[in-house]
Amino acid sequence: MSTFSEDEKRKRIRSYFAKPKLKWPSVLIVLGLLLLSQSSIGLILLIAGGIWLFIEVKPLFDAPGDQAIDAWLIDDIEQIKKRSLERLNIDESELIRDSIVIRGPILWATNGIPNDELVWKKGKDERVRFSINAITIVYLTEHRLSSYQCTYNFMRGVPLNEQDDEFHYRDVVAVSNRESSTNYTLPNGELMKQAQLFKLAVASGDSIEVIVNSAELVKFTDGTIVETGLDNAVKALRKVLSEKKM
Repeated sequence: MSTFSEDEKRKRIRSYFAKPKLKWPSVLIVLGLLLLSQSSIGLILLIAGGIWLFIEVKPLFDAPGDQAIDAWLIDDIEQIKKRSLERLNIDESELIRDSIVIRGPILWATNGIPNDELVWKKGKDERVRFSINAITIVYLTEHRLSSYQCTYNFMRGVPLNEQDDEFHYRDVVAVSNRESSTNYTLPNGELMKQAQLFKLAVASGDSIEVIVNSAELVKFTDGTIVETGLDNAVKALRKVLSEKKM
C-alpha cells in the first residue's frame, strides 16, 4: 500500500466505492442484439453499449480489498491526529494517555460534500464502509480536555468543517452513549429518525456529539457498521473524569 502515490491511493479508494451504472449500457447492448441481423445500426449500438459498459465497470478492476481500505483509513486518521495537535497547540508530551478517536458514518446532505460522494460499500465481511466519516479526536492533558472534529472525505483525503474545543475537567457534566432523535434524509429518501449518539456535555451547555450508528442506517445499507471506537471512548473518558474530579 505504501508504494502508491497519494493520487493513486485516492483513485483506488474511489474505485472501491464506485457504483457502476449498468442500466443504459445494458439497454444499448440488448437493442444492438435485437437489431444486429436487420441493419448496421444494431452493430453500432452493440459496440457503443459494450464500450460504455466497460467504462462503467473498469474502476472495479483496480478496486482494493476491504482490509486495504481499513488500513488506509487508519493511516489517514493518524495524519488527522498530527493536524489536530497542531491546531490545538498540544505537544504529545503533554498527554496523560493515548488520544481517543471516535468515528461515525455520514450518509446524508453535509456542508461541503457533493451528494454523489455520499457513498458506501458492504464488504465481503458484511461490514459497511463509508466514503464520508465524522472524525472526533479527544486529547487528555493534566488539566484539560481538548477535542478536534471534522467531516472527513476519505475519497479525496480532505478534512472539512473542522472544529476544536477545550474544556476544563471540572466543567464536564456528562459523557454518554444514547439514542437520540435525528432528522437526516438517507439517499433513498427515507428519514433517519433515531441514531446512537456519543455525547460529551459541559456546564455551559456546549457539547461534543457524534452519530455512530442507526438501526435505519443499518437497514438501508444491509450490513453492520464497522468499529466506531465508542465503547472505548466512553470508558476511558469516564475513568479519567472520575480521577480528575476526586
